[in-house]
Amino acid sequence: MKTRIHAIAGTVGLLMIFTFWTSTVISELFGSYETIAAVKGWILNGMFILIPAMAIVGGSGMSLGAGRSERFVSTKKKRMPIIAANGILILLPMAFILEAKASAGTFDTLFYALQGVELVAGATNLTLMGLNMRDGVRLTGRNSRASLVQLLGREMVAENTLAVRLAKPAGFTFEPGQAIRLTIPADAPQGAGEGRVLSIASAPHEADLTVITRLRDSAFKQALQALPEGTDLQVAGPLGSFTRAEGQDRPSVFLAGGIGITPFLSMIRDAHRSGGQNNISLFYSNRSPADAAMLKELQEISAANPEIQMVATMSDIKDSTGWNGETGRINAEMLSRHLSDLAKPIYYCVGPSGFVSAMIEMLTSTGVDKDNIQFEQFSGY
Repeated sequence: MKTRIHAIAGTVGLLMIFTFWTSTVISELFGSYETIAAVKGWILNGMFILIPAMAIVGGSGMSLGAGRSERFVSTKKKRMPIIAANGILILLPMAFILEAKASAGTFDTLFYALQGVELVAGATNLTLMGLNMRDGVRLTGRNSRASLVQLLGREMVAENTLAVRLAKPAGFTFEPGQAIRLTIPADAPQGAGEGRVLSIASAPHEADLTVITRLRDSAFKQALQALPEGTDLQVAGPLGSFTRAEGQDRPSVFLAGGIGITPFLSMIRDAHRSGGQNNISLFYSNRSPADAAMLKELQEISAANPEIQMVATMSDIKDSTGWNGETGRINAEMLSRHLSDLAKPIYYCVGPSGFVSAMIEMLTSTGVDKDNIQFEQFSGY
């Protein structure tokens, strides 16, 4: 719902600024002074719609991007203050000043100078908002070419957690950490047209694609659980840029909360197969072992590969479970017991929004540079 509100408000804002800009140019080139004055009055009144629309765009955009640091999201965040400053400091004051001068019939040098400033600011916002809309569509995967693939199989890999295996489209390549948009076709008996962006859990070398998701009551999740094997589904992608930094001789520390393990599974499986100097430490937090998807596989990889350290911790453990690993939430003291230097690694953090926020706050409080923290939050799964 939040994504839809953001998109609708953004479209309204973009169309209104485009209409303001084009009507101004046309009236200035071909209209009379009376026409120009009427257009200026209309633009001023239109601000009472544009300003709330842009406030909704800014608020929803910051909320949607709060737990994500990939390239498209970061770029959109950088554009938003420029759009807001143009609107508040230039477009809004110009609307009042130009309407007042046009109503008084004062079409002097100052009027046209201010008109030029307004047109430049409007064109700037049109460009930046258009780029943000383009990147927003890219993030959803709706502009990516979709391929029909078969549902090959399913497996429960933790409490209320389903792994779904899909045929890989011909020629499909991706980097560990990327995602796909998985959509149920319109003619499916259940969940028709429903889709979600899901991280790829399988490694690039594997023959099939695997995604892992928590089960919920949504039409999409229920259909994914119930559709028979062999059903055709739509896959678009790959999406996202949450991948390991290349060309840096620094250790990687993965901080995973619950189902946030999925992109790290792809990275770890790929690193384990490739060998070499990977120097990865995974801190994997769950309520209990029953909630920890793919825990056994990760433990086996860590035991077999000295370059991959796995530290699993359970926050709601009971003595009767027999768990002998770490307990409690991931904190600086836990990291210090397993890492020789907290400032040196690049940190990658994925999980629910509360987990991601806590990890960022904890890391920065220990002196980790924010530029060395990459993060992505999962909401709703």
